[in-house]
Order: sequence, then structure tokens, then C-alpha cells
Amino acid sequence: MRKSLGQNFLNDKNILAKEARLLEAGGKTVLEIGPGDGRLTEQLLIAGAKKVIAVEKDPRMAEILNNRFAGKPVEIVNGDFLETNPAQFKIDRIAGNIPYYISSPIIFKLKEFSFEAAILMVQDEFARKMVTKPGEPGYGRLSVTSQLFYEVKYVQKVPASLFTPAPKVNSAMIMLKKTGVEVDENAENVIRALFSHKNKTVRNALLDSGYEKARIEVLGAPMLGMRPAKLALREILEICRKLE
Repeated sequence: MRKSLGQNFLNDKNILAKEARLLEAGGKTVLEIGPGDGRLTEQLLIAGAKKVIAVEKDPRMAEILNNRFAGKPVEIVNGDFLETNPAQFKIDRIAGNIPYYISSPIIFKLKEFSFEAAILMVQDEFARKMVTKPGEPGYGRLSVTSQLFYEVKYVQKVPASLFTPAPKVNSAMIMLKKTGVEVDENAENVIRALFSHKNKTVRNALLDSGYEKARIEVLGAPMLGMRPAKLALREILEICRKLE
């Protein structure tokens, strides 16, 4: 177990089994992110997964997994998930109890994959921000980008005491399904600009982020006077479209 890799292992078999059950892994090829010692992997097999492709960065854990699942429909890939090429995998579902410190990069790496559904364990606060609505505390860039790209379902809170070693914060189980929405680099820059100053007006948020006054005037007075923290997704996409 390596602290530097954010390894916190879930001990509760009921929750592990619930992850596999909710994923509906039966007959499916599942890509597992950071399997550790294979606790969730085992439950995916029990749930009837046709195959599990387990991407594990820690070479010591990869060796443990190879020994544990020898002769089983499990392929161990010793490597960094964030550096994987989606084209090398043909999968149906994705699962993982993922390290807190790289949750955001992993969530957005998933955009590159074709999959039916994903179930992930992340930090509870992170999960709640993903599903926060406009005008609610915590609504920000993570909320917007998560909800643009995925249908996000907050499943349940998972106490820190159920992990070894116990992290300082609670976790949460979430489910994701891709919406099919895609945005270009310009739109991503606009969203970043808006939510870097989310409590200012749209006008001031964009000006403070370096957008020229003449360029943003196309948005019109009503929208320029709104605040990013209260913008619905359709309004954000409209701003992005007008600033192309």
C-alpha cells in the first residue's frame, strides 16, 4: 500500500458488491481503474463480468493481481490510467475506487472512452459538487463540466471508517452516463473564465479573465449582468456559442 498513490482500500464487501450490482456487470467487459489488491475486481467477477481489464499503476499491486486472478477472465495492465489510449480497449462499463488527488483528471479522461455506464468511488465533497445545481453553494466549474458531459447520479455516502487506511474525509459512490455533449477548446476556456470569478457579473468575470470589452458586448446587457454562479447549462453554452 503506497500513500503516494492515494491507496485507500474499501473493506466493506456489501458496498463493493453493490458497486458491481449497480453497474450491471453481468456479461459485460469492465475497465477497472486502480484495482489495488482486487477487492472490487472480485465482486465484478462474482456479478458475472465477462472480462475485467484492470489498470494498475503500482507494479507491486499488478503482480499481486496477476497471481490472484491467474486463470480468471482478468487482464492486468500495469500503467497509468491517465496515459492510456482509449483505442486499445473495447469495453462496456467502467468501475473504480479512484484516488482523491486525481479524481478530476480521471473524470475528464473518461470523456475519451466509449462506455455505457461507470460507477466510481470519489471524495464525498467532490461528488456533491458534481451534482450541485445553479445557485446552490458549491456550484462551479466542476459542476458545469460534469453535468455537460455526463448524467451524474449521487448514489450514497461511504464513511471514511470503512477504508484502510482511513482517509480524513468521507467518500461517495457515483454513477455516470455520457450525455454525448462535446465542447471545443474555446468553450472550455469560456467556462474556465466565467467560473474563475463566478460571483461577479458575466461582464466582469470575462473582463477579469482577459476578454476584450468589444468582444463580449455581443452577449447583450441582460446576460452580461447575470452571475456565472446562477447560470444554467443552456445559458453557459449560449455564451460559449456567441463568443466563438
